[in-house]
Amino acid sequence: MGGQARVVFIALFALFLFSACLAADSESEEGSCLKQMENSNVNNITVVAPLGPRGETGPPGPRGVRGEKGETGRPGKLGPHGMEGQKGERGALGQKGNQGAEGLGGGAVYVRWGRTSCDEGTGTVTVYSGLAGGALYSNKGGGSNYQCLPTDPEWGRFEDGTQGWKSYMYGAEYQLNTNVPYDKATLHDRDVPCAVCCSISRRAQLMIPARKTCPEGWTREYGGYLMADYYVHSSRTEFVCMDGEPEVRPGGEGNDNGALFYPVEARCGSLPCPPYVEGRELTCVVCTK
Repeated sequence: MGGQARVVFIALFALFLFSACLAADSESEEGSCLKQMENSNVNNITVVAPLGPRGETGPPGPRGVRGEKGETGRPGKLGPHGMEGQKGERGALGQKGNQGAEGLGGGAVYVRWGRTSCDEGTGTVTVYSGLAGGALYSNKGGGSNYQCLPTDPEWGRFEDGTQGWKSYMYGAEYQLNTNVPYDKATLHDRDVPCAVCCSISRRAQLMIPARKTCPEGWTREYGGYLMADYYVHSSRTEFVCMDGEPEVRPGGEGNDNGALFYPVEARCGSLPCPPYVEGRELTCVVCTK
């Protein structure tokens, strides 16, 4: 009880001093009592007043200086796959790229008439060797183009013997009555060989009549003379380029006729002369590109 009485006494004494000080300030200089209280220690006893109510929150202070960047954290787990978005509009066409190296696709295919093989020195390969054939020169029907028939035919369904309602395929012979443009003694009535050729790196082929050279940028495969069937025969054939150095099929010396090859001469009139010449045998050349 003695301790509590001492605290109560001190509090009452402090209250007395504060009241006396306020009374004195009303008659003297402002603030003199506070100064005296600051200089007075009241026997070294500190008076602690109770806490007042909490004031309102003040406005936020100014933004502080940005701190240093921290270390990068570890990557988080992969989230779920989102929904596929709508397809966007087609973009603008890009620039054309550079042309690539020339490939070996394709290949020009042609028949070399009068030879058993192709000139492989020009990058051409022999697909197969054969013998020339076509419709009989005196028939009004049948095919009108020469064929290069293989020497090893393969058969499907067949019936031996001629049955009438059919078209016919014959072998072919050279027909010459002069030594121009070929030697008659060597070729006349002899069977005509042929070879099917493929120019691997070139895709187009062209036979040019009345020329011995190819246009610029084209490769000359072979040259020779233009040949076809006789003009008064009942049948018609295509014009083909017979090789300039023709060969013959071994064993084909007989005059069996069949499909026939005759040299072609120029005739003036609708064909202008010059540059063409009446009765002159026409050359030809086969070119690829």
